[in-house]
Amino acid sequence: MIKNLMAKLGKGGAKVDLVLEKEDYLPGEEVKGELMIQGGTVDQQINRIQVDLRLSVRVKEKTLSQTIQSFPFQQSFTIQSAERRSFPFSYRLPEDLPVSGNHIFYTFDTRLDIAAGVDHLDHDTIRIHPPRPLQKVLDAFSQLGFREKYDSRSFTGQTQEFELFPTEFLQGQVEEVEFIAALDGSGVRLLLEVDVFTGFGKQEARRELFLASDCLDDENYLQEHLREVLTEMVSDPSSGFSPIQHQPMQSHAAKSGPNWGGMVGGFAAGLLGGMVLSELAEGGLDGLSETIEEATDFELPDGGELLDDIGDFFGGDDED
Repeated sequence: MIKNLMAKLGKGGAKVDLVLEKEDYLPGEEVKGELMIQGGTVDQQINRIQVDLRLSVRVKEKTLSQTIQSFPFQQSFTIQSAERRSFPFSYRLPEDLPVSGNHIFYTFDTRLDIAAGVDHLDHDTIRIHPPRPLQKVLDAFSQLGFREKYDSRSFTGQTQEFELFPTEFLQGQVEEVEFIAALDGSGVRLLLEVDVFTGFGKQEARRELFLASDCLDDENYLQEHLREVLTEMVSDPSSGFSPIQHQPMQSHAAKSGPNWGGMVGGFAAGLLGGMVLSELAEGGLDGLSETIEEATDFELPDGGELLDDIGDFFGGDDED
């Protein structure tokens, strides 16, 4: 009698534990593990088990969370006292997830629904690392002496932004380098913004840069190419937005340009984009352009058509 009462109150009741093979993953990788059920001091009826993969984003002073995917185990069963049961678990992560950072984190939340008892909860954190092509870019910046800022990898409501500061090369000339990225099978496209110190304060220099796969595979070439691009931007920051296209190092170029999609962090735009922009907004709909400008750190062009420009940058249709 006492054991039954204590189990209903959560003492000595059944427990659930999602045991994953590892904690670190790349976007698009398969998560594998086992769902372990441990019986308590008495037999208990299990109504259902549910696993939720949740994405959380810190914006200002708040943490916004949404469920990426739910995995319900609807079949009810009885778990005997001290019995152990296990169920296989697997899930392939989306390709365009934001990567983990100080403001982006992921958890698998598992709930064991116990009939006439206190449900048991289990939380497992995983880390999403940059896709390999993007990691090569970050490594090249690191070799040049750039380090990611604490606020790097923040989600703007549309995409994920990376922020770096110089410790060697360009130290004293540049305050920070920011970029957003898009990936496809042929390379990485960056939209770079460099805050340059001038005699009159600071000036922003922007470039669009495409790094083909062969460039990414050559560490020394990639590092020197980024050095050259950044040097050009610092030497003439007033030149405005100027696309720079890295062509493949082979003697012949591809016959057709890449089909741009795969914006890093784009998955979260449909999941949390509206919530993030709403949180960033201070002036309601009348201030929406200012909110998007703040979220992306880019000034809006005439007419406030930043969304159109981003669409063009990542392969949107041109207008006649």
